[in-house]
Amino acid sequence: MRRFSAGLLAVLGLACAGGLPEGVVVRIGGEERSYEDFDRYVMRVLDVGASRSSSEVLSRLFERFVDDELLLRWARDRGLADEAATSHEAAASVLEASPPEISSIDVERYYAEHRSDYQRPARARLHQILVEDRASAELALAELEAGVDFGEVARIRSIGPSAPDGGFQGELSREDLPGALADVVFALEEGEWSELLEADYGFRIFQVERFLPDETLSLQAAAPSIRSWLIAERSEALIRQALEEARREYNLQVAVSRLPFEYNGPYSEPAAE
Repeated sequence: MRRFSAGLLAVLGLACAGGLPEGVVVRIGGEERSYEDFDRYVMRVLDVGASRSSSEVLSRLFERFVDDELLLRWARDRGLADEAATSHEAAASVLEASPPEISSIDVERYYAEHRSDYQRPARARLHQILVEDRASAELALAELEAGVDFGEVARIRSIGPSAPDGGFQGELSREDLPGALADVVFALEEGEWSELLEADYGFRIFQVERFLPDETLSLQAAAPSIRSWLIAERSEALIRQALEEARREYNLQVAVSRLPFEYNGPYSEPAAE
C-alpha cells in the first residue's frame, strides 16, 4: 500500500472534514461522495456490505475507491470517458489513448537482465492414472501390460481431473514433487510406468512420457511472456501517472474521521470536525 508523508498530503491538497457537508467523505473538484457511495462500492467488489468487512480490508478498499473516483474524474475531463463509465472503463480508455509501446530492444534487454529467471531444471513429462481402489488399479495395470496405451487407460479408468487429457500432469522437476514420489518418477525409463502407489484417496500409476534436460529458455520462447509483463508494468505506470496528475489537479478533500472503521492508508490525514 502506498504511504505518503504529512508534507506530501498537504501538497496533494488533502483536507479534513471541515467544510464538507454532513455524510460526505470525499470531495474531488466539487464532486462529492458519501459513505453510502463507498458502501455500494464495497458491495460491488466483495458482494457484501462494508459492515461485514474488517478495518484492514476496508482501508485498502477506501484507497481504491478514492483512486477510482480520481481516475474517473481525470478521464472524463479529458474526454476519455463519459458519465456512465466505470473506473475499469476509464482505466482502459486512458491506456487506449496512450498505449504502452514495447520494442524488441525492450524485450531483449529484459531477457538479458533476467536470464536466470528462464533457467529450467531437468523435468519429466508426467502422466497419471488415479483410481479409487486396488481392484480398479490392478485392472488398469493389467490393461497397460496388455499393450493398451497409457493415455487411453487414463481416459477410461482415471478419476483425476486430468483424465480427459490422458492423465497429463505437466512438465515437473524434482522440486515440483514430494521427495519419495520424485525418487520413483526419476528412476523410471521413458515410456515406463510405475508400480501401484497407494495414496490417501486411492491408488496411482505414473508414466514418464519423456525426460527434458535442464535448459535456459531461449529469447524467442520467452519473448511473448516478457512482452505481456512489460505491457502490464507500463500500463500500471501510466495509471499511476494519471492518478498523480489528478491528485495535483483537483482539490481533494477526504474526511477520514467520518469513516466508521479504523483507517490506515495514504489518506489518513487527521480530520477535525
